Amino acid sequence: MHVARLLLSTLTAAMSLAACAPATDKAPAAAPTPPPQASVREINLPISINAVMVALVDHASEPIWLDAYRPPTTDAGWREAEHHAYQSALSGKTIQLAGTGPNDSEWVRDPEWIRMADEMSNSGMDALSAVKARNIDQLTAAGDRLVASCNACHVAFKPDLPSMGLYKSPDYPPPQP
Repeated sequence: MHVARLLLSTLTAAMSLAACAPATDKAPAAAPTPPPQASVREINLPISINAVMVALVDHASEPIWLDAYRPPTTDAGWREAEHHAYQSALSGKTIQLAGTGPNDSEWVRDPEWIRMADEMSNSGMDALSAVKARNIDQLTAAGDRLVASCNACHVAFKPDLPSMGLYKSPDYPPPQP
């Protein structure tokens, strides 16, 4: 009888503890659902690549070329050169996006176009390094690399160098003192 009472007490205590414990018969919590992948959307320029060339590339590259002949001599001049170097680096990536021009979609799919556009960006980054170091020889080399990149691209893609009716502002480039 003593054993039966001991067994009954032990069983009652175990059942009481079990009632206080969280249930284990529930299904394990599901792993969190990964966030949905963002859909890839195509980004197109609202203007033609030609317009980007006239409005951005020309405005950035020509002063870099001129800086080799007339290097900046003031802090403001060096800041302007830095601005043009950033624009040049950005331009090479920007022209890898199709715009509204008749050849834009074809050009941006061409591996040679992409290679030449990357060369423009790389020469812009070289110019940026040269400007930050205020090194005229490096700036000249970067400008030469940029000229070679632009010329090679025009020979391959726009041999007549047409602007398609676009023009630079009449105040560009600004008069040199």
